[in-house]
Amino acid sequence: MTLRTKIIAMFTFVVALLLSLNNVLLYSFTPTSSGAGVPYGWTLLLLIPTLLLGYWFVEYLLRPVRSLLNQYDEEINHKNKQIDYYANHDFLTGLPNRILFKEQCRDALQRAKPSNQPAAILFLDLDRFKIVNDMFGHSTGDDLLRAVSKRLQQHTRFGDTVSRIEGDEFALLLDNADGDEAARVAQLLLDELSKPFVLEGNEFYVTPSIGISLFPNDALDEETLVKHADTAMYQAKELGRNHFRFYTKDMNEQMAKRARLEKGLRKALDRDELTVHYQPQIDLSTGEITGMEALLRWHHPELGVVSPADFVPLAEENGMIIPIGEWVLRRACVQNKAWLDAGLPPMRMAVNLSARQFQQNNLVEVVKQVLKDTDLPPSYLDLEITESVAMFNESYVIAKLHDLKNLGIKISIDDFGTGYSSLSYLKKFPIDALKIDRSFVAEVMNDTDDAEIIATIISMARNLKVSVIAEGVENEDQLTYLRNQKCTEAQGYLFSKPMDALELQSLLVRI
Repeated sequence: MTLRTKIIAMFTFVVALLLSLNNVLLYSFTPTSSGAGVPYGWTLLLLIPTLLLGYWFVEYLLRPVRSLLNQYDEEINHKNKQIDYYANHDFLTGLPNRILFKEQCRDALQRAKPSNQPAAILFLDLDRFKIVNDMFGHSTGDDLLRAVSKRLQQHTRFGDTVSRIEGDEFALLLDNADGDEAARVAQLLLDELSKPFVLEGNEFYVTPSIGISLFPNDALDEETLVKHADTAMYQAKELGRNHFRFYTKDMNEQMAKRARLEKGLRKALDRDELTVHYQPQIDLSTGEITGMEALLRWHHPELGVVSPADFVPLAEENGMIIPIGEWVLRRACVQNKAWLDAGLPPMRMAVNLSARQFQQNNLVEVVKQVLKDTDLPPSYLDLEITESVAMFNESYVIAKLHDLKNLGIKISIDDFGTGYSSLSYLKKFPIDALKIDRSFVAEVMNDTDDAEIIATIISMARNLKVSVIAEGVENEDQLTYLRNQKCTEAQGYLFSKPMDALELQSLLVRI
């Protein structure tokens, strides 16, 4: 029925109803002459079907209204269910969020307490995930988080709970799991998450750091267990990432020290507590010094000398590595120019670039400006990036490396052998040298695998027509092996410890 037809029918019904009511009222309250008007009985007979017809018609008209009201109620119920769902689940991954995870932990611990059944909390953080966000955008970062969550669910036990706490942090609840079982699951997750993630044709490598707390050994409530697992996770990061650690009571003291270091680090640059030491790099065929590596040192006013292994990861996490890294670059270039002006033999100055520095949009401009300000010839600057940074995104890395190379500087891959490089990747990078990680050199005389890795790296470098620098050379046996393999250069305590510029200058003058 069209709207026009409905209006006409409604009008007709109203007119008939009014006429009927009019006649009823007239017969009820007004005396009439015989034969005048419509008989009273007929009026009543007309009124009854008119009312029934009106009732049916009103029902007909209200039917779509009722349908709309029912549909509205269904939508409200659906929205309420969605609100309830997302109040307890992560919007991005669909995993339980922090609120639901703690409720599930609380329920699981209540079930476990009567029989003292063991359980474990795993707190997992993705190493250097912020770099993915900064380099490739939050959309790619979100895709990576979804892929990580799926892989976590695929490689946990049936009945275990996987939750996304926030950002790149995940937590897992393992029911009926003792320390051995928690370690097995943690190692499995390390292995699986270290495999590449393929997103839009690009390979991404992320590694996790995992902290573990155990019920009932470490705590009896979910809040404390999660807190302890989080503390252990930070300790795993300090081991060099891609590790897992169990919570121990002394970690609380270590976390307090970490907070103290972070607070002091923010003021260290302004207070002139940072210095740069230099370690010579030696040509193994001539024995001459061909380069220096600039190494950052921090002398805390209360804690004394702080190891770079303790404060450099902190600087990367809180962003202080950006101003500190630029300060080291500038200081190293100033020093190398001073040595050149003093008539010392020309040599490269190697400066490490952190992952956070490399992903800076203005990195090339910063390096260019430092070279200009210090008047150091670009050929005497060697920027070192780690293998893991080089593997983030092939096209992005290649473009930035070419921009840096166009300045006339040299580029080396640091800690080579510890990441996931392949010859197909490396041959596209405009690099000048590979640096063999010290971990391989340390055991080269005792571990045939390390010896084979070093031989392979040197052979690979020869094919790429780039130099090889071995780090951490500490004895004559290591040096002899490297020479036999035709390693190009080396550095380590066998030749010289890292020294400040004044100490080193007296050595350079004697040489």
